[in-house]
Amino acid sequence: MDKKLFFYLLILAGLLTATFFSARSSGGNDSGELTTHEMTLLEDSGHFEINQHTDTVEPLFDQSQGLSLEELGNGDKPEPALLTAYQKFTGEEKGGSPLITFALFIASGILTGFLIVAYVLPNLVQRASEEVFGSSEKAKADPLATAQSHVAQGNWEAAIAAYQEAAEADPSNRLPWVEIAALQLDRLEEPDTALATLNQALERGNWRENDEAFFIFRKIDIHESRRDDHDRAIELLREVIAKFPQTRHSANANHKLRALGGV
Repeated sequence: MDKKLFFYLLILAGLLTATFFSARSSGGNDSGELTTHEMTLLEDSGHFEINQHTDTVEPLFDQSQGLSLEELGNGDKPEPALLTAYQKFTGEEKGGSPLITFALFIASGILTGFLIVAYVLPNLVQRASEEVFGSSEKAKADPLATAQSHVAQGNWEAAIAAYQEAAEADPSNRLPWVEIAALQLDRLEEPDTALATLNQALERGNWRENDEAFFIFRKIDIHESRRDDHDRAIELLREVIAKFPQTRHSANANHKLRALGGV
């Protein structure tokens, strides 16, 4: 099992468990009203009396709502039933909060939705695709769709392999090369490998002007921001100006060249 998926499932299990116990603890006496027995316990403590007209408990003294445990038990530790009755009377009864339960429920729902979108749906789509093509012969899935599925699951190496297959299947599409370099740079944190990928793409040639310029500008960004090699970035900017004169690519390169102090 994918490590990230296992980690997410652990979190979801924790959230569901917390939601269950929070809901259970907050689902007791919803009204918070004292029972007849609890009112009798409070009256017997000597600190309260039962108002027969309103059938409620009233404190005998002003300080009866701020009693310590010793005072409530008249010098001894109060019985649990008396302590519970006193906490209900003062509004301090321990129990789960409906707001917390709701928040846990929402968090569990969000995480469940994320797992369905990131893990369940891609697998269902892949299985449905296999069913459409039939079980008697192996269906050849769209490599781009397969790559995106691997990305959603955090399988970077598998995603790169699928994008490489897509690049071979459609040499005129720059997207697979761009995504491979992005995964190598941002997920695997290998800027040199990403540069090698971009160089490999450029060496294949036959790119449209916009695509070729895009690859070179991606190399410039990596040299500048990830390798701190401004000299190489400046060289590549001058290469863009010479290769694409009188174009927006040349204008962008001139602007960035001035920003780097290369003019």
